[in-house]
Order: sequence, then C-alpha cells, then structure tokens
Amino acid sequence: MAYDFDRLLNPASIAVVGIGARPSGPARRIVANLLSLGYEGELYPINPKYDTILDQKCYPSLESIGAPVDLAIISVPATDVAGVLRTGAALGIKNYMIISSGFAEVGGEGHVLEGELKAIAQEHELLIMGANCAGSINFHHRKHLSFTAVFEGDEFKAGPVAYIGQSGAMGPIFYSMAVKQGIGFSHIISSGNETTHGLTDFVEYLVDDPNTKVIVAYAEQLKNGRRLLELGRKARAAGKHIVVFKSARASAGARAAISHTGSMAGNDAICSSLFRRTGIVKVRTLEELVAVCKLLLAKRPLPTGRRTAILAISGGTAVIAADLVEESGFAVPTLHPDTRERLKEWLPEFASFDNPIDVTSGLFYQPDKFAKVLECLIADPGIDQVVVFGAYKHAIGQALAEASAKVLADCRKYAVAAWISGGPEVEAYFTDAGVPYFDNFAQCFEALNLILPPDDGAKAPGKGDGGHAASRDTHQEVLTEDVVKAQLKSFGVSVLDEVVTSSAQDAADAARKVGFPVAIKVISPDIPHRAKVGGIALGLHSGEAVADEFGRMLARVKERAPDAAVDSVIVQKMVAPGPELFLGMSHDPSFGRVLTFGLGGILTEALQQISFAPLPVTPDDARALVKEVPAVKALLSFNPGAEEALANVIVRVSDWCVSKGEGLKELDLNPIMLDEGKPVLIDGLAVVQHAEAPALAAAHS
Repeated sequence: MAYDFDRLLNPASIAVVGIGARPSGPARRIVANLLSLGYEGELYPINPKYDTILDQKCYPSLESIGAPVDLAIISVPATDVAGVLRTGAALGIKNYMIISSGFAEVGGEGHVLEGELKAIAQEHELLIMGANCAGSINFHHRKHLSFTAVFEGDEFKAGPVAYIGQSGAMGPIFYSMAVKQGIGFSHIISSGNETTHGLTDFVEYLVDDPNTKVIVAYAEQLKNGRRLLELGRKARAAGKHIVVFKSARASAGARAAISHTGSMAGNDAICSSLFRRTGIVKVRTLEELVAVCKLLLAKRPLPTGRRTAILAISGGTAVIAADLVEESGFAVPTLHPDTRERLKEWLPEFASFDNPIDVTSGLFYQPDKFAKVLECLIADPGIDQVVVFGAYKHAIGQALAEASAKVLADCRKYAVAAWISGGPEVEAYFTDAGVPYFDNFAQCFEALNLILPPDDGAKAPGKGDGGHAASRDTHQEVLTEDVVKAQLKSFGVSVLDEVVTSSAQDAADAARKVGFPVAIKVISPDIPHRAKVGGIALGLHSGEAVADEFGRMLARVKERAPDAAVDSVIVQKMVAPGPELFLGMSHDPSFGRVLTFGLGGILTEALQQISFAPLPVTPDDARALVKEVPAVKALLSFNPGAEEALANVIVRVSDWCVSKGEGLKELDLNPIMLDEGKPVLIDGLAVVQHAEAPALAAAHS
C-alpha cells in the first residue's frame, strides 16, 4: 500500500473533528494557526453545537461535508476516536492526525484503545499521525497543522531543515533555537505514539522531499534501527544528512546479560558505532544539534578527512586552537613545502610558517595580506578543511572578517569561522558567504568532531551507559567453551589443540599430548565466568603439575560455587603472549542481532574499545570493525596479514550466528589471539534460548 504523505502534510482539504469554542482548545488553535497563515484550501470544522467557529462554517458531522477530504484532524475523547476513524474510513478518508491523548502512553485501557485504532487502520489502509501528537508544520507551503503557540507573532522561516520526533514539544524548542542562528525549516512533525507510522516512515518521506536537506530525528526509542541505517545510506547518496538526537541513552540498553557482550553492548554505544558508519550524525544536546545543522548546511561538500589548517589572528588564539584540535581528534599536519614557500611572500620573517598559522601583529592591520595567507592554506593539497580563528567586532576585526569571507565564498574546500565577540556584523559576512559561523572556539571543534569521519574507533560508553550485572534466566541454556568451539571449528574458525577430561590422570596425559605449557579450565554451564571462582589455571609445565592442580581447582570451585555442576575439565595448549581480542554477539532492541568486536582479555570491559555491526556481517563490514578500534589497529600493525585473517574469522562467526537463528541470544569469544600470526579462538561461551520459552525481551521489559 502506497500511503500519501503529501496529502497528510500538505492537505488541500481539512476536516477538524472535535473543535470547540474555547480559545485554548487544541483543535481551535490549529484552525486559528492555519487561518493566520492564509490557508486557502477547504476547511471543515465539525461540531454540531455551532453554526460557525472563527468565522468558518461548522458542520455537524463528517458525513455532512459531502466533499473529498485530504486530512481529518481528530480531537475528541480517546473512547470516541475509533468511531470517528470508522466513519471517515467509510467515507474514503485515508489520512488522519490524532491529537487526542489517553492511549498507549497512559497504559492500561489506553493500550486497548490504541490497539483498536491499529486494527481499523490496517483494515482500511489508513495513514495516522499520532495518536497523542502535536501535529505538523509545513513551512514552504505555510500549513500550520499544530496547536503549538511558539510561532505566534514570529515570521515563518522556510529552509532546508526538517524535524521529526516522538516528542511534541522538542520540535518547537529546536526551532526557536535554530532560527536565531539563521536556520530555516521545511517541516516540523510530531509522530506521537506512532500508531501506524513511525519515525522512519517520515524520515523516508523527507529523504525524498526536494525542500529538505537535513533531517533531524528526535528519538527516545528507535523501533526500527536497521531501516534507519538504510535510510542513512540513501540520504548520503542523495547528498542529504540525517541527524539523530537520541535521548534516554543511559537506560536504553538495559537488559540482563551473562556474557561480556551483553553487559557492554548498550543501545547508545551501538547507535554511535552504526550511525557513524552509515553517515548518520548523533548528537546529545540541543546546542550540539543546532551547531551540527550549521555545519551540514554549508554551501560546499563535507571534507572526507580531519587534516585541518588553522589561521589565527594572534599567538594566544593559535595556542588555544592547537589544544582544541588535539583534544578533538583532528590532525594539524605540516604544510606542504610549496605552501610554506608561498607564505613567505605574505608573512613577516619573524612569523611561524607552521600549522597553526599565527599572522602576528604584522598582518593584524592588513586584511588584504591576511586573505592571501588564507588562500595559501586553502590551496595546500594536504589540507581537508580550514578554520579561521578571529576576534573583535571593531573596524579592523570586521575588515579581517570581510576579507576572509570573500576568499572563502569562492573556495571549494570546507571552511569554518570561529570568531569571538564578532557580533552580528562579522557573523553576516561569513553567513552570506555560506561559511558556518561560531562565536565559541570549543563548540566549533565539538561540532566538527560529530560530522566528520573518525580516524579511528570511538571509545564506547562505560558501564554507567548501559552495563548491567549478569542474570540467569531459567529458559536459557549456556553453551560451554568446548561446545561453542567445536561448532565454530566446523565453520572454519581455528581453535587450539585441547582435550576434555574428567580425571587428574587423564588431564596429565592430555597435557603431554597437546604439549606444554598448558592451561586447564573447568567446564560448567553454571559458571560462565570461571576466573571468579578459581576455575582457570595457566602456565602448567608438567603432567604432575596438571594432576595436582586438577584436584586443587575442583576443590576451589566446589567451595566458591557449591551449587554448580562441574562436568569436566578442558586441557588446552597455550600460545605465546600477544594481542588479545574479543568478538561477541547480542540482541539490541533497535538493531536486532549485533556483533561486537574489540580489545579482549581482562581489558574488554575496562577500556571498552569496541565497534559494532548488525548481522549478517559482510567482508567489508568485518574489515571496518577491525579498523575502527584504535588499540586493535596498533596491536595488529606488527602482524602483516592479521587484519584480513581476523576479518575472515569475523565473517565465519557471523555465518555461524546466522545459522543458529534467533535462539542464539549471546556469544562471548574472549580472547581470540594470534598464533604464529593467525587468529585462533582461545575461549568462549554462548547463551541459547529454547524455542518454547518466552522471548527475553518480554521477560525483561
């Protein structure tokens, strides 16, 4: 079914069901807002108690209109909404905006009422905005279909930014901040409870909207994360940008987990990693949101790298710039020899010819030479972007800003201006030139850091951002190390030589067979983390040592985990010390099953150097996972071919996870090490939920 979002957001005929005489009533405010902007379409207020409202003829019912209706706005008690929907559906009305509340957001009976709306909509193929929404505003077509009062007396500023959010108030708040920075809007859309259509449906419409360049999505919960990733790729291909303001970050990944993967893979960390790879920008605050929009609306393509040239009006601002650049993860490369030679023509002999450039007082009063220095930096082939650091709004400050803006207006290289105390005059020079302008040095680099691709992987949030203690669910089965490794081995994953034994003598014989030194570990589905109960011993160099440790280990485990069933012990050959890596899988409420890769061993949760990819993982995805974690990149740099070999292991593990189906809930392979330069699995466990058990998501909701 092709739903008509154009008629929903730009209707030529509107019925308003439930409008009253009270000036503060939401339906009446919508009609007043429409009329204030000169709405020229057909308007049908519906209330049998009145002949006219706001000088508009009132109709007693939908049936009495007798003409086609593009959009029906419903503002009646929650218990009456279903009846209005049925009547409208019978009349052929397909699009609805339900501003009535009292549905799923209040729980209890509200869930039942909203379920009824969904059933009616599915039966008649209806498009609903809401329920419990604040409406929408179409700036280019001047359709104010919202009851918000924030725009009263304000001039509508049409532009290329669209907002879609589950919160009714956030759109107007964002607008009031952004419009002060000269940012115009195409749409503000409140999706409310998303009874039939949600955030990603509207994002998809906006990606195709010719009036929209930047799509801002405010989400407390991402219900269809994978579709949003696809839309991120589609938007990037179309030269557009999606920015997600994700709230409820600390609790979004809340879930019980047995493995390291489950405790680390909070929803916010996964969002950050996957969004970055698909070109979606994620922000944390409204201030960041406004700053990012300014950068994305610049009249030139975004840079593809972080090599930054800094032009500063003084030594102090140059030092500040250098600190901010380093802290934000940007590169300040040495300038090309040709650039340094050209700079000698314009800079005094005592000036520094290195990046960042301090023009010194010698050029402070010579705007023409200041502009020539800027031209030299723009022309440098080793520079991705240029940032001009300035200050003051007095005559010379304005002259420097004007000269800089003229140069930057015609350049194709990305450029930003950070100018302290410049005032509206200085801001106007850069804004007219299409150059993003900031009056805060730090905010400039913070915003740039959000929109540019990283040189390396981002550190994931710590335990406070979604880590939770392990919890055993009675419907879950833990697959022990020996089972997991045997299954992965059949998929081509290399494992160490090892033997499962159940007696001290057998363990000693097994150790002699696999070769010393060896490790021995208890095997028990009741002990997922064996080191905590003394169930692991490393570096044993003789059969006698293995036999002695076998007895001591079982005694320790029995004392510390008396209820655990210890079936056997695994005797495993040890590899030489080296990089320890981690690979796991968990379920995310927004993105489904996701692989987690990063630094392993005891540092897995301590350092949180990890990256993510949704299943199934392609070879390109696997290579990206490896390259995105800075510590892993550094460790593997001493092992030629290790990156590609590790990517191959990741793909094979992904294939195994897919083969296990949705019953596989968690996987924890830690560590994976290099044996003679080749990745080999050392340890692992998995958590499987049986088909007849309730879903974990329901159990923990």
